[in-house]
Amino acid sequence: MWTRPLALARAAGTPVVDGAGYAVRLAALVGEVLWTLLPGGGRLRPAVRQVFYRQVYFTGVKAVPFALLLALMVALVVAVQAPWSAAAGGEVLGTLLVVVLVRELGPVVAATIVIARSATAMAAELATMRVDGEVDTLAALGIDPFEYLVVPRLLGTAVSLVSLTILFLAAALGASALLSPLLGGPAPADLLAQVARSLQPADVAALLAKTVVPGLVIAAVGCLEGLSAWRSTTDVPPAVTATVVRAFSISFGWNTLVSALLYLA
Repeated sequence: MWTRPLALARAAGTPVVDGAGYAVRLAALVGEVLWTLLPGGGRLRPAVRQVFYRQVYFTGVKAVPFALLLALMVALVVAVQAPWSAAAGGEVLGTLLVVVLVRELGPVVAATIVIARSATAMAAELATMRVDGEVDTLAALGIDPFEYLVVPRLLGTAVSLVSLTILFLAAALGASALLSPLLGGPAPADLLAQVARSLQPADVAALLAKTVVPGLVIAAVGCLEGLSAWRSTTDVPPAVTATVVRAFSISFGWNTLVSALLYLA
């Protein structure tokens, strides 16, 4: 009699319990990284600092051309709306840029770039190191694998995501302002003034929340999935796949939660 209800409850409850457990593991990983920085006043060891610089270079600097290309495409789409905004009057286009671009699209595009380029590479690299025994070798040599492999990747990814988001927004807003008068929209200075007037303190808080936290979590997912691989090369592709799915789900879910709390409260 109770077989079917119990089966349904188990089927519904197992994913929730697994998701909650995974969230706790991610939170513990991020918390441990931040805790590691306290004894040294936020300073990293020279060897760890070099890994941090390489992570920033790969995740942030090398992604700049792609981010600028996407910003230009977004600016072209915005410029197409210039005649409509001029007909509507007021500060419609400036408000639209803040609502769509600054609040939502900018962090999402930057997070997508980081997940697609860096989180997948991070998971594959760490999974391969795990399978080949390199992680155990580091521990045998007296090098803390967590401090050397995880800490700089989380910090480097967070710094890179914040920087990429700011760069993307600056490029998209600047290109939109330059292209706007060509299609009958407001002058560049007028459009940027509209954007400045439409910005609110909550937008700055939302931008920080949607970049710093996802930057840490995206890297934490890549590290956690990569280091979860065991002694077979067949564990590498599932680690990469799980990184993409979970990083996107958590990042988009977090952005939705932040928007709901700040703009619907």
